[in-house]
Amino acid sequence: MRRLGAVMLFGFFLAATGCGGYIGNAQRAYQDGRFLEAAETLGEHEDEVGEMPLRKQADYGLYRGLSLMALGDHDGAAQWLGFTASLEQKRPGTLRSEQLQALEEGLTQLSRVTPPPPAEDTSSPPVETAVPASPAALTPAPARWDRAAP
Repeated sequence: MRRLGAVMLFGFFLAATGCGGYIGNAQRAYQDGRFLEAAETLGEHEDEVGEMPLRKQADYGLYRGLSLMALGDHDGAAQWLGFTASLEQKRPGTLRSEQLQALEEGLTQLSRVTPPPPAEDTSSPPVETAVPASPAALTPAPARWDRAAP
């Protein structure tokens, strides 16, 4: 009986700390280097993200983004790490300090592998749009076949 109580207490602790369930499983998979497992586990529950409390949304986004980053999916990583960063920015303290550090490291790593946006081409002058001087300029010229032959 005492053992059953200890097991139930441990299960409650895991659930309360966010270490239970699929997010906790994905977090452990990520920490163990099983990035594909973590990404797939979280990907199966993407439609539930909007219904989660903010802290769980942040956990989800962080570990999905970091897992995708480790797998080389930089676009996916940017989406989820950006999502997590925006949650933390809107509500500071959503992430624990070690998670915040992992997010910052992930974003830094992402910035190193993601090419910067293309620079504007300044070699040619900008194209100007012609604006008609009068409404008469808007009248189309008669079509070539409408003209009388000489």
